Amino acid sequence: MTAPDLRRASRLILLDGQRRVLLFRHAGTNGEAFWAPPGGGLEIGETFEQAAWREACEELGLTCFTLRRVWERVTNFVYIDRPVHQHEWFFLIKGELPTISPDVDKVHRQEGILEMRWWTTAEIESTSEPVFPEELASELRKISD
Repeated sequence: MTAPDLRRASRLILLDGQRRVLLFRHAGTNGEAFWAPPGGGLEIGETFEQAAWREACEELGLTCFTLRRVWERVTNFVYIDRPVHQHEWFFLIKGELPTISPDVDKVHRQEGILEMRWWTTAEIESTSEPVFPEELASELRKISD
């Protein structure tokens, strides 16, 4: 059995004024697409907070915002036939999404992001499409203003 790759990642929970969360639809490695919050793996020497800032700039085009860590989790999954053991921190950002710049659009294409959409907690709970993390709706309900 192959030892899992160890990975650390920061995820962004961008909530708008209606408490909807922005999710990206990703092209899955098995051909099945899935929805997940923006974010990504930490680069060498980067903290979870630094990665969250970088990802907010790269994937959302945000330049002025406040981060608040809201939860963390450890998860195991398979990515391109390799087991991955991932430690994730989730950071809350409240606000609106700026107009997507060509640079941000290029990042989306490079990372296999097919589309983005604002979701209510109820929509996440009722969808038949895969949404990760699986506990996203329950964690969103715990976030206070």
